[in-house]
Amino acid sequence: MTTALHTTTANPPVAQIDVVVPVLNELDMLPRFLERVRALPLPLHLIFVDNGSTDGTLPFLREQTDVQLIEHGQNLGYGRSLADGLLASTAPRVIILDADCEYPPEAIPALLTALEQTAMVYASRFLNARQVAMAPLRRWGNRGLTALFNLLYGQQLTDLYTGMKALRRSAFTGLTFTRGGFEHVMELSAKVARRGVHIGEVPVAYTPRQTGRSKMQHVPEFLKAVGCLLYYRGGCHD
Repeated sequence: MTTALHTTTANPPVAQIDVVVPVLNELDMLPRFLERVRALPLPLHLIFVDNGSTDGTLPFLREQTDVQLIEHGQNLGYGRSLADGLLASTAPRVIILDADCEYPPEAIPALLTALEQTAMVYASRFLNARQVAMAPLRRWGNRGLTALFNLLYGQQLTDLYTGMKALRRSAFTGLTFTRGGFEHVMELSAKVARRGVHIGEVPVAYTPRQTGRSKMQHVPEFLKAVGCLLYYRGGCHD
């Protein structure tokens, strides 16, 4: 049974930039995340999409008067969180950013600068000169999927599975997203690329999460991702 979405908005400011943040049991990291985002001299409107947290994340976010909160009520998947966040956004520029601080909020200005040149920009962990601390299985899987995506969609990415992106509204307006899991990453990238958008990249300093654990099961997700890339390359699935 699917729980209806519940949205609360505490007088969100008129903002030029929406920041979509999917969350699932991120209470340990949220205070630090919010502190860093709020320190940025930018008109940011935070849209948190909670995917059925049970650790106190929801009560904490409900207390924040300057954020918009979408509550799924149960785990509908990472992709559903991103899709609902994009649907709720209204600004001409949108940032997608995880709340675990693996990707630094301080990189948002660089993404926005690059967004002046193209309609979609990814924060790449592998363009940075510093060696990325990542398990070999994850690294090889990401490289393989990125290479396949580049081959099928005529792109030149280095980090397809990044958790930090910037989009102009024109890049995704009119698109329908149906993938509820991590394969949403493939669906979003493929559908935007099929519109003829060149996806840019900027380097980002990546810090592996220090609390909790990743929600991704890497081998099954890799196989689903390959299937998605082939599926969307095969025809019009908007």
